[in-house]
Amino acid sequence: MPVTVFAVGDVFPAIEDGRAAFRELEPLLRSAGIVFGNCEGVYSDRPAKSPSRKHFMGAPRAYGAFLGEIPFHVMTLANNHMIDGGYVGLADTKQLLREQGIEVTGAGEDIEQATTPAVLERDGTTVAFLGFCSVYPVGYEARSDRPGLAPLRVRTHYEDPDPNFWEPGIEPLISTAPFQDDLRRFRAAIASAREQADHVIVACHWGYSSWVEVVQDYELQLARDAVEHGADAVVCHHHHSLRGIELHEGKPIFHGLGALVHHFVDFGSTRESRAKLEQRYGERSAQRPDEFFELFPYRADARRTGIATLELAPGREIAAGFVPAMIMLDGSTEALRPDDPRAEDVAAYIERLNTHAGFETSLARGERDGYLELRVLQ
Repeated sequence: MPVTVFAVGDVFPAIEDGRAAFRELEPLLRSAGIVFGNCEGVYSDRPAKSPSRKHFMGAPRAYGAFLGEIPFHVMTLANNHMIDGGYVGLADTKQLLREQGIEVTGAGEDIEQATTPAVLERDGTTVAFLGFCSVYPVGYEARSDRPGLAPLRVRTHYEDPDPNFWEPGIEPLISTAPFQDDLRRFRAAIASAREQADHVIVACHWGYSSWVEVVQDYELQLARDAVEHGADAVVCHHHHSLRGIELHEGKPIFHGLGALVHHFVDFGSTRESRAKLEQRYGERSAQRPDEFFELFPYRADARRTGIATLELAPGREIAAGFVPAMIMLDGSTEALRPDDPRAEDVAAYIERLNTHAGFETSLARGERDGYLELRVLQ
C-alpha cells in the first residue's frame, strides 16, 4: 500500500494564535501518512545571541507548541535561522518538536547527528528524511565538536565575460561549485539513508530569496546529484516564493516550495530598506513594498504556495503532485479547490516557472480530497 507524504516549505507560526493560520490546511494535511516541513525559526524562551546572525527569527516556545497537532510528523532544521538563538535555541527547538512527537533532521549536537536521517515507518514502509543547507551565517554549520546545521556549502566564482577585452564595470559571469568535502558528506548521508529505509526524501535550503523565478546552477546540479545518488524526491525552500518542478531520472524535484505559514514579526527590515532592494533587483526582485502586508513582507507573487504530494509505492515507485494554496492577508494559508480561480492562477504560475527554467514537466489537473492537485508528468 503506498505511503502518502506531503512536503511543504517554510513553516514558522510566530503569533499568539498561530494555529488559526492552519485552519484551511488541517483537513488536507490530516489525510497524509507523513507531513514534512522546514521549521524556519527558533522556538525558545531563553534565546542566546548568535554573533554572526543576520536577522533574528525566533518566537516563544508556546507559539510552536501545536505543530504536532496540525499534524507535522518530521521537520528539517537545516536553515539559515536555526542558530539565531545560539546553541540553546537549537536545543530548545529540537526539544519542543520532539515533545510533540515530531522527528527532526538537518541539525544536531555535531556533524554526525546533523547528517543522520529521521526514519519513519508507515504500514511496514520506511521513509528516511534528510536536510541540508547552503545559505546561512558563517559558523552555523555543525562540526565534529560543536552543534549546528548540516552544511552543503557552495563557492561563488566571478569571471570577466570577455577576458580579451578591457571593459571595466560590466556584469561578470557568475558560476558556483560545491565544497567537495560537503558534497562527499551529502552523498554519504544519502547512501546511508538508502540502506536504512525503503524511500529517501532530501530537503535542501538554498537559492536566493531576493529574486523570484530564478533557479541557480548549483541548485540544479546538486538536486539532480541527490537523485543520482539515491534520493527518491528532493524538496527545496528558502526562496520565499515558488520555483519550478522537474522530474530527473523519474524522480520529482520541487525546486522551491515557498512558504506555507511563515510569520515575520519584528524582523528588523523596513519598507524603505525593502524598497532599496526592489530598486536594486528590478523586475525579478522579491521586494515590492506596495504589495507587502504585515506578516509577510514579500511581493504578491510570493503568496502563491502549496503542498508537494508524494505517493511512495514498493520498489521505489513514486507519483508526485502539487496542491496549490494561497497565503492570506491575515497570515493564514488556504489550500485551493478546483473551482477557485486562484487555484488555476497558481497552476499557471508554476507552468510559467517551468518554462522559465527549461523544465519539460507537464501538470495534469486532478483532485485530492476535494482540492486541486497538479499531477507531475514528464
